[in-house]
Amino acid sequence: MSQGTASAGGGVRGVPSEKRVGQHSSLVLLVVSTAILLDALDLSITQVALPDIRRSLDLSTSGVQWTVNAYVLTYAGFLLFGGRAADLLGARRVLLFGLAVFGVMSLVAGLSPNAVVVILARAIQGVGAALTVPSSVAIIAGTFAEGRERNRAFGVFSAAAASGFSAGLILGGVLTDLLNWRWIFFVKVPIVAATLIIGVRVIPRAETHDRSRSYDLLGGVLCTAGLLLIAFAVTQIAGHTVPVPLVIASAVAAVVLLIAFVVNEAKHPDPLLPLRIFRMPTLRNADISSLAVLAAPFGYSYVVTLYTQEVLHYSPLKTGLALLPAAVVSALVSRYMAPALIRRYGMRITGSLAGLFLVALGFLMLALVDVDTGYATVLLPSSIICLGLGVGNAYPTYAIGGVTGVGISQQGLAAGIQQTALQVGGGLGLALVATGVSASLDGKADPNDYIPALHVGAFVGTVIPLLGAIVTLLGRMDAPEAVAEEQEQAATA
Repeated sequence: MSQGTASAGGGVRGVPSEKRVGQHSSLVLLVVSTAILLDALDLSITQVALPDIRRSLDLSTSGVQWTVNAYVLTYAGFLLFGGRAADLLGARRVLLFGLAVFGVMSLVAGLSPNAVVVILARAIQGVGAALTVPSSVAIIAGTFAEGRERNRAFGVFSAAAASGFSAGLILGGVLTDLLNWRWIFFVKVPIVAATLIIGVRVIPRAETHDRSRSYDLLGGVLCTAGLLLIAFAVTQIAGHTVPVPLVIASAVAAVVLLIAFVVNEAKHPDPLLPLRIFRMPTLRNADISSLAVLAAPFGYSYVVTLYTQEVLHYSPLKTGLALLPAAVVSALVSRYMAPALIRRYGMRITGSLAGLFLVALGFLMLALVDVDTGYATVLLPSSIICLGLGVGNAYPTYAIGGVTGVGISQQGLAAGIQQTALQVGGGLGLALVATGVSASLDGKADPNDYIPALHVGAFVGTVIPLLGAIVTLLGRMDAPEAVAEEQEQAATA
């Protein structure tokens, strides 16, 4: 395993000691996998209930979209902050606090009397989710030895993430149809409570960390504000819920803030984001390619939802069930196939050819849909190739690459960077696909008019993972063992 940075107290900051995890490693993996499953589930479960939320709270179509946007904005905006917090304050502490915030705000959203409370609760819930993801990755990296053991753990973790997104579509439809929209929030509360109880018992406290370190408050403010504004601008590309000048001003302000952040990090003695971390080629290329990984499931589910509900007249529940086989395949591929392929062929081939290339191929197959296309003819094989095989291989590969060769004291930061790339890329991919569809549709509502518009969306969605696959093939994605050997040689040179 890559060596971590020893703390003043002689331990490793932020993550549990492997010796003290012992027999609880499986339960630790259960806790962090449940956390990522809930985070992924929350990205999709609300989509299905939007019409009911709009009617219940008397919201406009653009207004109800903020129940989704509020979560996405803070989730993407606070991931890097959450990663650094895990390194400095301890991954266990940050994970449990983030889970508690997530659970409490789920309850508040379910009980909310009006739209303002729902949107505010969703925004705070996104912060909680952003704290759990990088700390979960840091705990995995500190619990399981780099190589085969860690790859298998990331396979389980990625399978949970893949299952969560599709499960949200199905569960949202079931709860909304059988009960009401408030239960999409209530259902998560007991799961969070049980996960917290287990987590408190099985995740060891981190070794003593250096309390004398600076927290780079200015860097945190600049970075978080910049990412929030970037995420806001991305959510407005496909459909404006605020005036266009405000969107443009937000994008310009985001660029200025992020440039100021980079300047601050270069000068700060103990920066939030040490820029030297990007000198690691495997991490750098994994993060760049990660921009394409979630662009597919976000954009793909958008195209499929429009096709099944507007053209085939599926119910929301039937739409979710249509994607269930792909979700099952994705979970199995992430758990079993991806670690085996990485071990045999390496991350570069697995991430590009077995991952993002298949994502692109499956997305491209949606260009074959028509008004009378059967489910088994195109949609089933397309979803299995794109979401099942492609995303199933790509997600764990780049999660592993994003922390390969990184010292224990920076595992949370590295995970935060990679997860930020995933979320920003996913939001941008969805926005580009939705924009292509909307521009082609041009206000038409006949099912026959949807077909050429959805074909445009399929072509746009195909380009993004293809670019990611090319970046991976042309870049360097060394195996963990090779990175460790290179670092050891550099240290002794």
